[in-house]
Amino acid sequence: MNRLPRLAAVLTATALTTVVLAGCSGAATPAPTVTVTVTPGPTTTPTSTTTGTATPEPASAKSVTLDADGIVVSASEGTINAGYFDGVTPAVNALTVAFGSVQPTFLPAGKCNADQTTYDWGAVKLTYLGSDASAASTFILSASTAPTTVDVSTALGARVGGSWKSYIANLPSSALTRDDGTYQDALESATPGGSSSTVGTVVTATNGAITGITVPIDFNADC
Repeated sequence: MNRLPRLAAVLTATALTTVVLAGCSGAATPAPTVTVTVTPGPTTTPTSTTTGTATPEPASAKSVTLDADGIVVSASEGTINAGYFDGVTPAVNALTVAFGSVQPTFLPAGKCNADQTTYDWGAVKLTYLGSDASAASTFILSASTAPTTVDVSTALGARVGGSWKSYIANLPSSALTRDDGTYQDALESATPGGSSSTVGTVVTATNGAITGITVPIDFNADC
């Protein structure tokens, strides 16, 4: 899923000096008292100058939920929603609130991908086709095992590193799942506006441990 400290200095100083002079003989004569007063100078308040644009600091985000129709960032500042068909910029802004700023990278076309741009926060990666964010209308998000203090999950509680068995126990009976004994995956929910009913939140696992979450993606894709 954005503080300069205030400085204030007030200088006060009052010095009181007493000098006592004693005679060499005879009765002691009280020595004169000399008082020196130091008057405080004018109070100065430092000023701060900021150069350039500051990088937004991560907010105190609590969770990022990857759902079939978009992303939900829950932070102390409130809840931020970004739909898959709302464009790239709202999603990047939401994830920047959660994880901080990152620089995008461009990947040329390959066997299983067209030209694409990626923002990689470690725990969550956002990818869209081409290199012009203003022209892009949809994107794909994927979660990994990268450490993070933000809880990243699907709407039904799938978390990378979590138990496949516990996760599928919460799936509706209509959910599509596959399990060949080693690899498991499930279509948690379909994406409104997708090209087919098999596009949505896909959770993958290996030997019973969840290894990835991708949204929205074709459940039957070979790549």
